[in-house]
Order: sequence, then C-alpha cells, then structure tokens
Amino acid sequence: MSASTTENPTVAAPAAEDQAPPPPGRARAALLNPSVVAVLTWLVFTPIALLLERAGNDIDPFGMRGAFMPLAAGGVLLALGFAAACWKRAGEWVAGLGAGLFAAWLAFALQTALNGTPFGFSGLVGDMSRMSASAVRYTEVFWSADSFVKDVPSEYPPLFPWVVGRTSLLLDIPAWRLLGVAEVLLASLSVVAAFVLWRRLLPAGTALVVSASGLLVWGDPRKSFAVIALFVFIPWVICAFADPARGRLHWLPAGAIGGLIFITYFGWYPFGLLGVLAVAVVGLLRSPTKARYVAHVLLSGVVLLVVASPFLVPYVYGLLTTGGQGVSDLYQSWELPENGFPFLEPTILGAVQLVGIAGLVWYRKRSDWAWPMLYLLVGAYAFWVIMGVRFVLTEHTTLLHYVPRLAGAVLAAAGVITLATAAPALARRFSFATPTRVGASVVVVALVWVGFTYWDEWRPRPWLAGSGVIAERGNHSTFAHLEPQPDCSFPRFAPQDGRIPCLPVTAIQESVEGVRGADSLPTVLSPDERLYSYLPWWAYMGSDRTSASSLVRWDDRRAELSRVVDQRDPAAFTEAVDTMRYGPIDVFVLWKSDSPDRWAIFDETFERAQFDPAVWNVDDTLDGSFVVVTRKP
Repeated sequence: MSASTTENPTVAAPAAEDQAPPPPGRARAALLNPSVVAVLTWLVFTPIALLLERAGNDIDPFGMRGAFMPLAAGGVLLALGFAAACWKRAGEWVAGLGAGLFAAWLAFALQTALNGTPFGFSGLVGDMSRMSASAVRYTEVFWSADSFVKDVPSEYPPLFPWVVGRTSLLLDIPAWRLLGVAEVLLASLSVVAAFVLWRRLLPAGTALVVSASGLLVWGDPRKSFAVIALFVFIPWVICAFADPARGRLHWLPAGAIGGLIFITYFGWYPFGLLGVLAVAVVGLLRSPTKARYVAHVLLSGVVLLVVASPFLVPYVYGLLTTGGQGVSDLYQSWELPENGFPFLEPTILGAVQLVGIAGLVWYRKRSDWAWPMLYLLVGAYAFWVIMGVRFVLTEHTTLLHYVPRLAGAVLAAAGVITLATAAPALARRFSFATPTRVGASVVVVALVWVGFTYWDEWRPRPWLAGSGVIAERGNHSTFAHLEPQPDCSFPRFAPQDGRIPCLPVTAIQESVEGVRGADSLPTVLSPDERLYSYLPWWAYMGSDRTSASSLVRWDDRRAELSRVVDQRDPAAFTEAVDTMRYGPIDVFVLWKSDSPDRWAIFDETFERAQFDPAVWNVDDTLDGSFVVVTRKP
C-alpha cells in the first residue's frame, strides 16, 4: 500500500474499471499514428474507389448521374468518417482516416470526370501535349531527355513523366493512356503527403483541413506533380529549417524530401528562395548550437543535390558545354496582372487568407509555425516584385504568375491554423462551453466545403465545349473528351460541339513506316507537337517557341530551317538538309496550301520540286490537311 493511501484512508484507491487504460504497445501505437493511418487508408481505399468508378464506366460524366456520382460517394465516406470521429475511443488517428478517405474520394471524383476518355485533363492541349511527349520519350530513353529533341537533357523536372514512361513499359500500356490515371493518383496523394508533414507541426484535425484546403488555392490536376510539390514544400521548409516543437527533420529525410520536390517541380525553389534563405538565417540566429545547425543545413543540401543529380548533372553540363537560349519565359499568362493578391478576392477562401495575414503577424512571436511562414510569404512577394520589374524591362516573365500560388497556399494554411488556434483561446477567454464533437463537426464542414467547391470547379461542362473560354477550369475536363485519338476517332462521351481538329497520327505513322520500316525512330519536323505525344520519334524542333527548353536553342534551329528552305534546287536542298547544324531531318509533316504543290510550316513554304523523288517519298493522300515527306533509307 502506498504512503498516500496509508496517510489518508478516506481516499479510496480507484476501481479497476475507472483506471485509465494502459498505453498501447509500440506496434499498436505506430499503427494508430495519424500519418500511418492516412497512408494505409489511402493505399487501401484509392484502388477500391478507382475500381468502383470503372464499374460505372457506362455513366456519362456530362450527364446528371455522372455529375452526382462523386457527391453520393462523398456522402457515404463522410458518414463513415464522422461516425468514427464520434466513437468514444476515437483519437487523432481518426483525422488520419479522414485524410486517407478524402484523398481516395478525390481520386474517385477526378477519375469520374475522365470516364470514357483515354486522355488526362485538357487532353493534349498546350502543356499536356508536351507532358505526354515526355512520358513517351522515357519509354525509349532511361536518362534525362528533352521531350522532343535528341541528345538534349531535360530542362523540366523529369520525375513525373519518367515514372509514367517506365510504368508504361512494365504494364505494356501506351504512356499517353496512363497520363490521366497518373494525374489523378498524384493529385489525390498530394493531400496525404501534405498531411504527413503538417502533422509534425499541428494537431491532426488542423493538419487535415490545411492539407485539403490547398486544393482551392491551386489544385490543377493537369499539373498534379507541381501541386504535390507545392503542398509539401511549405511544411518541409518549416520542418527542415525552422525549430518546430516536435523537433526538426533529420538531415537525411530533410534532404531526400527536398530532392524529390526538386525533380518533381523545382519552381517553388526560386519562387520561395528569398523566404527560405530568411528562414535559414533566422534559424541559425535562434539556434543554441549554431555549428550543429550549419551542419544540418549543409548535410540536407548535399542529400538534396544527390537526389536531384540525375536531373541536375546533365542539365548543368549542357548549359556549360552548349549554352542555351531562354525563350520559354516569354510566354505571358493571362494571370500575370490578375492573381497577385488572392486574399482580396470576395470569397470564403479570400477571407481565410486575409485571416492568415493577421495570424502570421499576431503569432510570429507566439508560435513555431507563423514566423517561417511569414518569411516565406514576404520572400515570395519580394521575388514577385523584382521579377515583375524585370518583366517590364525585358518581357521575360520568369513564370512569375506562379508566385501568387505559393503565397496563396501559405496564406490559406496560415488562415486555417490561425482559426484553429484562436477559436479555442477565445472560447476559454469568454468561458464559452463548446458543444460535444465540435472539432469533428468543424473538420467535416471544412471538408465538405473544399470537396464540393473543388469538384464543382473541375467537373466537365459540355456547355463550355464550343465557347472558346479556355481559362475556365471545367474546360480542362471537357477537353479530355474533345481530344481526337490517333486514328481520329473521339472518346465515347465526346460532345459534338467544340471537337478538336485531328492530327492523323496513325496514318502518318503508317506512311513513314511504309518507307523506313517499323523500327525506325526518325527525326521529324512537324507543325503539331501532338505527333510526339503518341510516338517516340525525335523532333528537329518543337512548334511552340515559348515552351522550348533553352538547351534546344529554338531560335538557332529556326534560323537554320530558314536557310535550308531557301535552297530551291533539289540536289542543293537535299545537301542542305543533310548538313544542317543540328542534324538532318528524316520526315517533313507539312500543311497543305491552296496549291497542291506548295506546303507550309511556320511561315516557311516548301515546294514539291525541292524534294528529289530518288531521295524523298511524298505522300499527299492522307485525309485532312497534311502532307508527309519521308526520306528513303
């Protein structure tokens, strides 16, 4: 008997049934960790969600049943999650369950939007044509490679298309058919990945809402690789370089995560560079063991560079040996003058972001999360202003229309954390008795808001098909159905209005292979980059200047093409093609013009007489507006 019981016999020992349950064992505690629960739930329920979607593949995503399917599925999962939260033995693991279920529902909703089409979001319009080409390229090439041009390393982060391309080989499914599924899975995974890192900084329920609410700032499924990089980047900076209460990430996982972010989408590094430097400097000044902090940062950086080296090494080597022509940032997005201050939008999200600004200022000295997020925000806007001045002076945008997405994500997260921190403090301050399960109810309402808003913005909308309003988010789902397949047939639910003109890829392939053989990988000049979205052929150059890698030297290749076109004598023309500075062209895919013997590409005009019949095979029998000229072997 204890001394306290002996000295105070009126205090009885607690009954066995009233005693607190013993702490769970190590294995059980690990399984009940919210992050582990989130990952396991996502791994189990996401395949089930996609299989259920496939079971309803006769449902038109443009119809009312197709539109309501995600809402019905979401209602079921929401009821399950809320019932688990109301269980008397529920703990923080329920938030992990909610993160996994919400992410699985997200995959179901996005895949429902693509029901009936083999394409990903936006079909092969714009950037998605190039992403498909990159995935197809990695079915033939293992190391870093440009989407189009031979012997040029990638300037764009290669991890996402590389995984799609190599998976294509394993499953024996064309890479362009896997792109949509990959977009869906990565967009879904972004919520879970963000939750795992935010959970190191926040209570599990708050981490769940923060992770989900990022979708409303920027959840573009076409760019799901950049979305997951953004969602992870913000908590990673705090976990790796600030001083969170639960401790910094060890330098090895910190560097590994940073490297994976870099080769998935490195844009957040320059956009957030000034903020990250500020966080590191303040982290050093605050650290009681400065030498250890410096070692941590350096070791993290070394691991980051090692993980990113398959992309960085060939790219840097290419810059040093051949140089480049920076033309891709001459693209001017409509967002440039419009999206700079998302917190001023008269929406719920705008209000949350405005609260986030107040929270970052108020809690900067009262928390371990506010000050690093404040530095990220200020650094992002400093970059935006500096590069905005550069844009005015040079017309080079540095893709600064992406910067407000980083700022908006920081503010949305800060707003949610501020509300989650301030509301209980105010309730205590005014002695307000909160209702039972109020926390779970708030999380449920937040997820309903995020899920419904996100789905409503991204579901396919047939009435947009022919409107020409390509900035509408719903059009990106619609375009996935309006894109013609290689044989010029359309997906089964494609609206009649607004169908995209076909590039007869199958006919072009048959024409070229009929001359050069089925195993040929020719170098092609084509006015339509969709050709490379299906076939691993090399391009002499892409057709879009403002998307070209600097290592491709697009302007120089264009000038060389003009020199060759000027050679009108057949022998001189063939010799000029054979001796082109960047290698010869094997196949010309050209537009037909008003004259049957004159064909065009860019603003150049070719004539039938230039192509010696002994060297070139001219096929002008294709349906549509194209002529294929193939060099004989």
